[in-house]
Amino acid sequence: MKAGVLILAGCLVSIPPAAAQADKEVVKVNGTPIRQSEVMNRLWKRYGTETLEEMVDELLLRQDAQAKKVKAAPDEVNKRLERVRAQFPDPKILENQLEQAGSSMDKLKEDIGDQLVREKLIISRRRLSVKEGDLKKAFAEHRQQLGTPPGVHLRHILVKTESEAKDLLGKIKGGADFIHLAREKFPAPTGKINGGDYGMVSKGMLPPEIEEVAFAMKLNEVRMLPSPNGFHILQTLEKRAAAPAEYEKVKKDLREMLLQQKIKQALPEYVQELRRKAEIQP
Repeated sequence: MKAGVLILAGCLVSIPPAAAQADKEVVKVNGTPIRQSEVMNRLWKRYGTETLEEMVDELLLRQDAQAKKVKAAPDEVNKRLERVRAQFPDPKILENQLEQAGSSMDKLKEDIGDQLVREKLIISRRRLSVKEGDLKKAFAEHRQQLGTPPGVHLRHILVKTESEAKDLLGKIKGGADFIHLAREKFPAPTGKINGGDYGMVSKGMLPPEIEEVAFAMKLNEVRMLPSPNGFHILQTLEKRAAAPAEYEKVKKDLREMLLQQKIKQALPEYVQELRRKAEIQP
């Protein structure tokens, strides 16, 4: 049986009379307004077709998963969510970034659930698996990348002027609390939350000019660094030496990486099969 998909593309570019009356002014330039409808029309022309195609594919996969009773268990969603949270030194930073993007933790969980369902669907329908031989081959080829890179536990404050930076540097060297000063000086909400503490940062993640200095600093040293963006105050709390990868320790993550590659390769063809069977009405 064909799946019915009704695409009302016209609703994305046309505004009904009631909505047109409430068309908001987004900004004024020398007294001339740019209205919300103008912005939406421009976005549709630039991204509409591509976005619509993505939405069709997502809906087809969702319908197929429902028909085949493929679901993501709550504990699977929570485990994947914890992996996302672990990338942030403070969970409030993640919540703040989601809010700034117009999303929420509930929406993130929903998106993770959809992603897991798609993965399980492709794995089961295409019978994807990763053999031991594939794992050992990938480990041999990528052993250096799979190892733990050197890292530094870094605190950071960015200010606009040299006088501000020198004042902060003097206060911190005099015993003032770095976190308290960072929360006072950081304009961004994330800085106020984590007090300028970046946590353990691996080599290769920082801008080169900051990384070179940060990894050369002694433990608990505080230093001022000028840059095109302003003046940085850096403090190193801990250093981590590079460590080679051990097969048994990275095996699980390596299997997940290879499986994700197989899913990515199999997904486009599977979606095309669903499209051929579906009734998609413009």
